[in-house]
Amino acid sequence: MKQVLFILGLVFLFSCGRSSEETEAAQTIDSLENEIEELKRANDTLSDHVMKRAYVTRNYPPYFDSITNPEEHILENLQGKPSLIPKDAVLGGTMRFTAVDFINDDLLIASYEDGHVMGKAIYTYRVNRNGELEFERLTTIK
Repeated sequence: MKQVLFILGLVFLFSCGRSSEETEAAQTIDSLENEIEELKRANDTLSDHVMKRAYVTRNYPPYFDSITNPEEHILENLQGKPSLIPKDAVLGGTMRFTAVDFINDDLLIASYEDGHVMGKAIYTYRVNRNGELEFERLTTIK
């Protein structure tokens, strides 16, 4: 009788452990949780850079070599394209671009407002064959 109880006790003890599938699933979950934490840290760091304007570069593309103030030149060109602003004006206002910051040779951040509503968006820009600037909105920041 003692032997039977002893064997049943051993079977019960070993059956309480995790199966290999459970162990593998637990490792996958731990790995994914670590990856999520790393992505959160990277996102927070990027948000800090954007808020502190640490992304701004002053390495303008060659097109701007002959232009005294590239930001003003871009802003003037954007002013003529209000359809690029993703928000509608409210209370009788008129949406207009107010500031431009270069990110790199292909991207810029443009601020816009109507006196009531304001925001920022990221745009690509390039010079076409006619020497005119072309813009495309990639995403809205605010």
